[in-house]
Amino acid sequence: MYSTANLTDKELKDQGNRLFTLWKYEDAVNCYTKAIIKNPNVPTYFTNRALCHLKTKRWEEACQDCRRALDMDPNLIKGHFFLGQALLEMDNYDEAIKHLQRANDLAKEQKLNFGDDISSQLRAARKKRWTVQEEKRIAQEIELQEEEH
Repeated sequence: MYSTANLTDKELKDQGNRLFTLWKYEDAVNCYTKAIIKNPNVPTYFTNRALCHLKTKRWEEACQDCRRALDMDPNLIKGHFFLGQALLEMDNYDEAIKHLQRANDLAKEQKLNFGDDISSQLRAARKKRWTVQEEKRIAQEIELQEEEH
């Protein structure tokens, strides 16, 4: 790989995007990190890096990057979407659903088409939360029955 020392933050982001399309997530993270160091005020650099973290199952890092991006731009669809996905992987259903719902609403407001990606993640999160609640309810019922006998 050629030297990235003289590249602008935008060139570093573009390089990161190219590496991402080649599934070179670690190298892409390095480029996005260098772009962030050069210009820490661009939320897209954080959401791009967050997506790499999602691909490599680094949920905490993905959450951190999304939260930093959302601090800069609370209406960033990808910030809410990726944060929701990471939180879902960490079994934080309520907060995951909140962010996925926000992403869904913003996509509609901004008339952006994410296909079925956001709504299918939202459905998956709601289903997971329901399943977990149902398992807890059944466990409590069994416990109560055992106490009665």
